[in-house]
Amino acid sequence: MKKVTIYTTQSCGYCKMAKAFLAQNNIQYTERDIERDAQAREELIQRNINGVPVFFIGNELIVGFDKEKILALADHRIATCPACQGKMRLPSDKGKLRVSCPNCKNTFEWTP
Repeated sequence: MKKVTIYTTQSCGYCKMAKAFLAQNNIQYTERDIERDAQAREELIQRNINGVPVFFIGNELIVGFDKEKILALADHRIATCPACQGKMRLPSDKGKLRVSCPNCKNTFEWTP
């Protein structure tokens, strides 16, 4: 499954909306704050990117907050086990799945 990374700043309103969107859609992500992480800032400078939010989803780059592109490229969602509330990353392109929780071994059906 593709890794999702979002580059942000604390003061960026679109970054806050983008993180809320990822959470609402159960998409696991890593945040890199370019104000606090010099290496992350340098990565964007090397690509001549001047603004945030910026997303890397797998090998794809999205500059700006484009909900449709994000949903199209993100190939996973976070599911919650109904028995133990454990979180697990599952593919979103497989339709309805029968899932066994790695924590409590509970089996349940999940649809993205």
